[in-house]
Amino acid sequence: MFVTRYMTPAPLTVSPETPVPEARKILKEKHFRHLPVTDPEGHLLGIVTDRDIRSVYPSSILRGEERQRILEKVESSTVDNIMSTRLSSLNLNSTIDDALILLEKQNVGALPVLDDDGKVIGIFSIRDLMRAYGELFGLYEKGNALVSVRDTGENDISRLVNILEKRNIPFTRVIRSRDTATGSGDESTIHIRVQTMQLSSIKKALREEGFEVI
Repeated sequence: MFVTRYMTPAPLTVSPETPVPEARKILKEKHFRHLPVTDPEGHLLGIVTDRDIRSVYPSSILRGEERQRILEKVESSTVDNIMSTRLSSLNLNSTIDDALILLEKQNVGALPVLDDDGKVIGIFSIRDLMRAYGELFGLYEKGNALVSVRDTGENDISRLVNILEKRNIPFTRVIRSRDTATGSGDESTIHIRVQTMQLSSIKKALREEGFEVI
């Protein structure tokens, strides 16, 4: 699944010469947190965030001449003075897994998406990531629920599918995950996305077949 499916396409951008107050106004009015900074051809030069802007404005605890001095300096500054230039980005072939790893590694809230010429074609945020995985795992489908069982490693997925089909229990996804929280990473869990809210009867059926429902 490529990020281009979920990104915000053709995002609003600013130039390096954009005054900081103007960038601040855009972020506030559009409810954005990130603004790509590009050259006239659309090539990425940097990113300015709401955090960058908040950090240069004077603290509310300052008073008098000092506050006014800082405020005047900020209001005469342009975004090239405060933007981040050490950037990570995604491309046309980046998947949502690539985005997840990079967002976590860089500890940022969004990443620009570039075409093969280095031009900004979109921006992919944590919210986009959540929407993508929500769709992937069926979170937005009506009348569904998640049931989890302990994985014994004895062809459990095949057994589960056979049981669900035999009992005419509709399901859309079967996923195995490692239980890294246990420390060893040797144990795993199987998650089944079922299209029914009759969870008690499903859990009972799985227990009768020897599964540990968790």
